Amino acid sequence: MQATDSNEAEGAPVFDPRSRQDVYRVAAETMDLINRHDALPDPVSYAVWFAFAARSNGALVEAVSKRLSKSETLSPFEIAEIFAAFLEGGSASALSQTIGLKFEDSLTAVSELIVEGSKNNASFRATLDALGKRIPAAGTAGDIDAIVSRLVVENEKMSRAMETLDKGLAESKAQIERLNAELEEMQQLSLRDPLTEVANRRAFDTRLAEMIRVANATHSAFCLAMTDIDHFKRVNDTLGHHNGDLVLKGFSAVLQKNTKGKDMVARCGGEEFAIILPQTSIVAGHNLMVKIASEVRGARFVSDSDHDRIGRITASFGVCEYTPGLSGDDLFERTDSRLYAAKRSGRDCVRSDLSP
Repeated sequence: MQATDSNEAEGAPVFDPRSRQDVYRVAAETMDLINRHDALPDPVSYAVWFAFAARSNGALVEAVSKRLSKSETLSPFEIAEIFAAFLEGGSASALSQTIGLKFEDSLTAVSELIVEGSKNNASFRATLDALGKRIPAAGTAGDIDAIVSRLVVENEKMSRAMETLDKGLAESKAQIERLNAELEEMQQLSLRDPLTEVANRRAFDTRLAEMIRVANATHSAFCLAMTDIDHFKRVNDTLGHHNGDLVLKGFSAVLQKNTKGKDMVARCGGEEFAIILPQTSIVAGHNLMVKIASEVRGARFVSDSDHDRIGRITASFGVCEYTPGLSGDDLFERTDSRLYAAKRSGRDCVRSDLSP
């Protein structure tokens, strides 16, 4: 089903949150979407589908539509990821909006300071012009003294105004520098998976598109690998989600330990990770995944509460080398098919373009 089957269709009514009629209409559409896409009607899921039905957040609508173009449903992980990115109070988009407003305030303050400085300059010039016209007519020493005294007073006033302007501009500059640092930090956080601290899907998509552009321009090779933890649902079901999170952190640490330089490890789904390997041949990429699979197999994943061993964890891997002409989606799907070939072969193994 296409996402446009919902109220994405052209000409859908604009949602007014102050209208009871609109709220009831969108609530009904939300439940219809939840049922149609086999989603859980929990608060987070409801919030995402409500925003999608209301079209109140363009970026969210685009993100949901993109996922629905590939699948009939959104996984709980995808729902949580969309909620965190577009609706949660501390999300990157909310922080970006806050920082943007602070930037606007700072720039407004600078503009006001400049306007005030211009007014002071104009006033000072007008006073000098007036006093200059009085000098030729000054007939006595007293007249000259009065003009000089006025000049001293005006000069002191202008000096104080310039000091205030300089101080205000310096404070505004410092504030803008702080905001730039906050914005840079926020942008980095928005590209990182909060649990494992590796890159998230957004960062991965951007990097993959850039890798394809560079590969086409320079005829350089690179590989894409995909991996996920075997029987991960069993870990969550038997040991709880907290220990499942520990496994994800430990697994991502093994991936990061075995990658370096411009390699990128990204979390693309619940237990699914992607690895971009620049300037890497399929032979090197395949061998690296074999090495990582062995390390995962021998790793000690433990609970942080009692330090008991969680159990033996294995992972399956798929690897493809980029072929000129492929899109990012094409390469992702080819690599994903290699990953599922590994799972069909019994898991805990690597399948690549080298595999039979």
